[in-house]
Amino acid sequence: MRAAVLEETKKLVVKDIPKPEPKDSEILIKIKACGICGTDVKLYKGEYTANIPVVLGHEFSGEVVATGKEVRNIKVGDRVVVDPNESCGVCNFCRTAQSTFCQNLAAYGVLRDGGFAEYVVVNEKGTYKIPPDLSFEVAAFCEPVSCAIHAIDRAGIKAGESVAIIGGGTQGQIILQLARIAGATELIMITRSKEKLDLAREFGATHLIRAGKENVKERILEITDNQGVDVVIEAVGSVETVEEAIELTKRGGRVIIFGFTPEKEKATFMPFDILSKELTIMGSWVNPYTFLRAISLLAKGKIKVEPLISKKIKLDNIMDGFKLMMKKPKGFMKAIVEP
Repeated sequence: MRAAVLEETKKLVVKDIPKPEPKDSEILIKIKACGICGTDVKLYKGEYTANIPVVLGHEFSGEVVATGKEVRNIKVGDRVVVDPNESCGVCNFCRTAQSTFCQNLAAYGVLRDGGFAEYVVVNEKGTYKIPPDLSFEVAAFCEPVSCAIHAIDRAGIKAGESVAIIGGGTQGQIILQLARIAGATELIMITRSKEKLDLAREFGATHLIRAGKENVKERILEITDNQGVDVVIEAVGSVETVEEAIELTKRGGRVIIFGFTPEKEKATFMPFDILSKELTIMGSWVNPYTFLRAISLLAKGKIKVEPLISKKIKLDNIMDGFKLMMKKPKGFMKAIVEP
């Protein structure tokens, strides 16, 4: 079968590899759609650790074509999505309801072969059926939506609060929609792109701030009556925006660090600011127990992702998608690979 294999840093090769066979509790899926994520780009650039060589791709949907003899709840022909962050269920973290820190995490597309291929083998426990009217392209967003749900859960947004999202990319736009559903009344999108601000307006943003063209802190204080924002969610993954998030949050507010900064980079801030403002700073790591909720939101049309699909490409042309993700041309959001 054809697959996109990360052989080393900045070397992603589409080539023929053996088609996998499902073992006892495993499922063989024919991939229908797989999104290219910012994490995939960081893996490609060597900014995040992968088990190289590995088939990249963790946002995938498809059709079941074979099952192992111990599979009970999934059958051939089922339309499915897969939680790529599959926990083991037996380590200390899993047994204390902290599966996000599982010591034996499967991590398809990072530590195990993922969805940039014609077929992938996964375990039944991480596989979810999807309804017939949910398209494979939209279903491929289940993983990013599930991660965004976890960020919203961590933020604990209350009805009537103000929320600022730094970053108008795919995840920022999804988080914006979820914050609206959670009851935030002031929804502030901060990004450099005019096109992404326009999209955020369509998704319900009440205030738009164009970074680089406006003084972000002054605008935030203007919007919030000189108080700052109740919740700031950093969805870029840069040191600068993490530092900015701390500055924009009001006294007693919460900062959610959602974007993936390169693993070894360090941010600079003044501890006295955190102390005197009594800030709560939290990370939001992957998607524990949120996958079914993501499927429900997408299936019922509560979260709109179709406008986020900028380009559909074939597997052999996957580097075109990676180049678009790295260059980020005007108006570009996300590419979907359809093997």
